[in-house]
Amino acid sequence: MACDKTAYALRTMATAPGYLPRLDSRKAFVDYLEGYTEPVVEELEAGKLNRKLLKTYMLETARHESTMPSMDSLFPEHVQLERLDDTLYRVEDSEHDGHVVGLLEVLEERHPVLYTTLDANVSNKWVRQVVDRNPWLDRLWLSSPILFELWGYVKRTTPSHRYVRLGFEHEAWYEATHGFAEADEEDFGDNEPQNDDSAQGLAERRRSRVTLTERLGVLEEKLPDFRALYDPMHSLVSLQIPSGNRGGHLLYFDGHATNRSDSFVEHRREIAKVLKLYRTVTEYSEDQLWLETTEVGDDAFTVKGAPVTIRFSRPLNEDTFARFVDLGLKRRTSKLRIGGYITRRGPTKVHVAAIDRHLWQPFLLEATSQQLTAVLPRGTCGNTIHRLVTNVQRWLDPNVEVWLGSEPYETAVANSMQAAA
Repeated sequence: MACDKTAYALRTMATAPGYLPRLDSRKAFVDYLEGYTEPVVEELEAGKLNRKLLKTYMLETARHESTMPSMDSLFPEHVQLERLDDTLYRVEDSEHDGHVVGLLEVLEERHPVLYTTLDANVSNKWVRQVVDRNPWLDRLWLSSPILFELWGYVKRTTPSHRYVRLGFEHEAWYEATHGFAEADEEDFGDNEPQNDDSAQGLAERRRSRVTLTERLGVLEEKLPDFRALYDPMHSLVSLQIPSGNRGGHLLYFDGHATNRSDSFVEHRREIAKVLKLYRTVTEYSEDQLWLETTEVGDDAFTVKGAPVTIRFSRPLNEDTFARFVDLGLKRRTSKLRIGGYITRRGPTKVHVAAIDRHLWQPFLLEATSQQLTAVLPRGTCGNTIHRLVTNVQRWLDPNVEVWLGSEPYETAVANSMQAAA
């Protein structure tokens, strides 16, 4: 009873809807957030949600060998971080009248995590602006192979009668269209469906969005056949991991997660599992791919490293390839978050002296109508691979093959899951 009264008292301390109270310790915030989540599942089940859900944003910095700036300097001047302990910060924003917009926790050495109860439209924009302003930060990109591997984890650990939610999405955004007004890439939201009145509805192109909420046993039986029949089902963009009690933990492709369970502690534990898998596969990919040369005597050297290859399920036509080069590789607002200098080698082949806007690392990219091939020098973040795969599957081709040198990307993800277990 005392715990219930404490949780209720803490919940009433929030200074405004969506903001967190100005508490001074980890224990106080954990107690608050654990109490905050208790009514959420009941409200969701009743269809009368009276509060904002807890959102988690998983971010990427750099590998621990890099010299990182202080955590404070990763954020704009109007954002203040108040340290509560070695890995937890209270996040205040003067543009929000100094309110506490969230908590920042360094759950993994290279992965800070933001917890917030702001409205999704507000928090998505806040995180996007923070990430875009600092090359030291990027989102986590939970590519379809990573989410499918987590789906395998769900199948192994969850009773077959529990309900599971899977989301698939593909839009042929780079498919050439004629005679229609086009939306800019910045018009696309992070996770939410577009309004039917938005400009993108004027251009007719292939677009698929499928959400399945079904008993795990049914999905386990039917999903393989569905994927074989309809290739957008290879582009998995969201997965809800069932909780130990009710509800679950909804993961999105861009590292955004929503706690739809009745426990913040459990939610944090599931996020830590995702981060451990992600860091393992990212650093494994870096070790395999980073290009390095070593001198051997006076007149010779050895080369270590391998390219990453993303092979399309069918060749792109010339118009689609040209649009992909223009919007995906040249435009500053590209979802791929890369730029650079393009040299055309033919109607469906270009070489790119590319710059990854995360860490401003240069790398080499060859794009043809059949595949993308990238060579990553040492220091390039492995996050680049996950971002490329995620956005190619969402916007260009949902059923690609990806190779890390001669090893399938899916194999690397599966092995990393075993290593992280």
